[in-house]
Amino acid sequence: MKKDAAPPIDKNGFSERFFEELTKEYDKADTFASKQKELKNKHTQSTLR
Repeated sequence: MKKDAAPPIDKNGFSERFFEELTKEYDKADTFASKQKELKNKHTQSTLR
């Protein structure tokens, strides 16, 4: 019996795993961006006082 260990590849040569990892990285970047905005707003508010 043959085991198919290779991930499925789409017509452009990308695996599903690639897109899953890409989505995770995008979510991380989005989270970090929102945290940066919060920190910037806190800093701006504290300097105005």
